[in-house]
Amino acid sequence: MRRGPAAITELYSPPRVTAALPRQSVSGHRVPGLSGLVAGSTFDLYADAAGVTWDFTRPSDRKRAWDRISAEKPYLVVGSPPCTMFSRLNVNLNANKKHTLEWKRRLHEAEVLLTFAVAVYTLQVRAGRHFLHEHPAGATSWEHPTIAKLRARVGVGAVVAHQCEFGLETSTAGGGRALAMKPTRFMSSAPAVLEALSRRCQGGHAHAPLLGGTRARDAAVYPPGLCQAIARGAAEQLRREER
Repeated sequence: MRRGPAAITELYSPPRVTAALPRQSVSGHRVPGLSGLVAGSTFDLYADAAGVTWDFTRPSDRKRAWDRISAEKPYLVVGSPPCTMFSRLNVNLNANKKHTLEWKRRLHEAEVLLTFAVAVYTLQVRAGRHFLHEHPAGATSWEHPTIAKLRARVGVGAVVAHQCEFGLETSTAGGGRALAMKPTRFMSSAPAVLEALSRRCQGGHAHAPLLGGTRARDAAVYPPGLCQAIARGAAEQLRREER
């Protein structure tokens, strides 16, 4: 049996999945929640729930986060590194900038954050805990050596989901709202989480593109249905391991 709280921690994002869970108790004991799950720390790219600012391009901030995660030992780490520099559309549109110093600097920073996330995921797996990594299905990051190596690890799987099935919406040209498909690949060491996320568009509705301005910002927000699916999957994974 697992001792202590089964916490979910979020890396590179404000509270999303954890927002629906009770906070971890001060004493370290499990509090009532979704089948024993509690909210752990969140490491936003700007400021966490306590207002602490994080700059993960700095080694000192990466060490601060690493030390906290190592101490808290979360049951599941949900990671969503910035994907802009890995977007095929972005790369194609800015092909003439790929050899500039600014482009190389931004790509290097994106790779630093991606590599750090993989290091945290590897820590989780080696300790017998779990991770969930998310990036667009077509992102070039899936071909990155660190990601490819982790995907090849025994016990790690991946699925592609369409976020319209979880309620992702964006604005339309006419000022209304419509569902957005956003094909997303999820990689995890928790089979139950992948099962909960393995949903493709069933049709019966129109899609709006996630391009430009507020629509692009909509793409970065997890819809409540997706957060609930992750939490349910984590709870089921915990149940399978503790029964």
